[in-house]
Amino acid sequence: MKYLLFGLLFILISEKILAQDLTAKQIDQKMTEIRENTNWDDPAAAIIANDDIKKLSDQLLNLGKKKKDPKDVWIKSPAEQNQDYNVGIFKQMMKSVEQGKGADLLLGEPLRKEIVEEYKEDQSPKNLRKEYLQEMTVLVIDMSLPTVQRTIDIMENYKSIKTLVITGGEHGAPVQLNLILSRAAKFPLKNLYIINFRNFVSSIPTQVNQFTNLSTLGIFNNHISQLPDLNGFSSKLDSLFIDINPITTLYPKISSFKNLKKLGLGKTSISEAERNKIQSLLPNCLIVEK
Repeated sequence: MKYLLFGLLFILISEKILAQDLTAKQIDQKMTEIRENTNWDDPAAAIIANDDIKKLSDQLLNLGKKKKDPKDVWIKSPAEQNQDYNVGIFKQMMKSVEQGKGADLLLGEPLRKEIVEEYKEDQSPKNLRKEYLQEMTVLVIDMSLPTVQRTIDIMENYKSIKTLVITGGEHGAPVQLNLILSRAAKFPLKNLYIINFRNFVSSIPTQVNQFTNLSTLGIFNNHISQLPDLNGFSSKLDSLFIDINPITTLYPKISSFKNLKKLGLGKTSISEAERNKIQSLLPNCLIVEK
C-alpha cells in the first residue's frame, strides 16, 4: 500500500510539472485567441471555450504571476513552486515512516483530500484569480455536476458576464432558477440560455426581467407551457428560442417583441395558423422550425 501511494505521489508531481510548460505570456495569448475567435452566441461553442479558458486560467494561477502591472515580478518561479511541493511531500513521507504501521493512513488522508479538491476545482473552479473574474464574459452553470454549488457560490464575484448558460446537462437536473438569476443580477447580460432541464423547469422566474439589455433568450428543451413575462426587455430582444417545449400559443405577449429577428419554434405545439399570424405581425423575423 505504501509503495502504491509513493508511486501516486510521483505521478502527481510529474503532472504538476507538465501543467507548467507554457509561459504566462503564451497562456494569455491563447486566452485572447479563444475570446476573439469564439462565437459566444452559440451555447455549445461558448461552453467549450469557457472550459478551455478555465483550464488556461488555472495554469496561469499556478505560475503565480501578477498581471496588474507589467513591472510586477514573479511571486514564485515554477521551479520554486515545484521545490516547495516536493519538500512538503518529503516531510509528509518522513512523518509517515516515523508512525510505523499507521503510515499508510497518515500519508493517504492528505493525498485523498488533495485529489478530491483538485477534482472539484477542475469541474467547478472557485479559486480563480481576480483578473479572470473581471474579464470573463461567459459563465456556464451545469446543474448536473455534483460540484456546481461551488460555481454558484462565487457568481457575484464575476464582473463582466455577458453570456450566461444554465443547463441541466444531458438528462436534466433540479435547479433553483430564482436563486441563480438573483446572484446574476449585476451581470451586464446580453445572452441568457436556460436549457436542457426537461421536466425540472416548467416556468421562468420574474427575475429574468432584471436583465434589461438582453438581446438573446434561449429556453429550449424544458417543460414550459406558456411564454414567461418578459416586459423588462421584450422590445429589445433580438432572438428568442423556445424549441422543445409544450407551448401552445405565444399570444398576446409576442406582440410586444417589435425588434425580434429570430424565433425558434421547433418541436412546440404552436399551430401552423398561429405561426403564419406571427410572421405577418413580425415580417422581419425569421421563424426557425427545425
